[in-house]
Amino acid sequence: MIFAFFIASSAQALDYYFSGWLPDLLGLDIGSPAGIAVDKLESSLLIVIPILVLTRLSGNNMASLYLQKGNLRLGLIIGLTVFIAVAALSIPWAQWQYRVGDLSLERVLPWIPWILLFVLANSINEELLFRGLFLQKLEPLLGAFPANLCMAIPFAVLHIGIDYSRNTLLLLALLLPLGLLLGYVMQKTRSILAPWLIHASMDIAVVLSLFSQL
Repeated sequence: MIFAFFIASSAQALDYYFSGWLPDLLGLDIGSPAGIAVDKLESSLLIVIPILVLTRLSGNNMASLYLQKGNLRLGLIIGLTVFIAVAALSIPWAQWQYRVGDLSLERVLPWIPWILLFVLANSINEELLFRGLFLQKLEPLLGAFPANLCMAIPFAVLHIGIDYSRNTLLLLALLLPLGLLLGYVMQKTRSILAPWLIHASMDIAVVLSLFSQL
């Protein structure tokens, strides 16, 4: 358990100190959808790769992070169903919940590759940090639900201070049950796949808001 905290803190430190070079290397404007998405990809790689490497060096395998097939059929059904449903509602949700500029469909369509890159990169690193690293280590000590709750609380609390929502209190109130749902699905399917897709879908409206104000 202590080593899991070491892995998480090491990965975040690497991201903090070494991020920001990939968009420059590729000649991308960091104020463009492409630049923002590639910057998020770089940030996520700086978190995910150390987690994978240090987990292996600790003697654990990828299954200890829920990086396994698990119940693949159930994971795909849940993950893809939620992703498609939430993605379809992302524009009205962004307009209601977040601060947005022009969100016409004509403007949004060229962003789709960059939105997908951003949300899939962001969600995999957060799922590994908040659940993959800790759930299986906490479950034998606390039980399934208390372990899930212990990771859902910091997941919600660490979003305090966000400034992109019209109603921050409502968003924070939704993040705790969302964290519990993501943890439950991870435990149920024994895989990170479905939580990754669900989490990614929830980020789409946030990215629409961000891109619309560029």
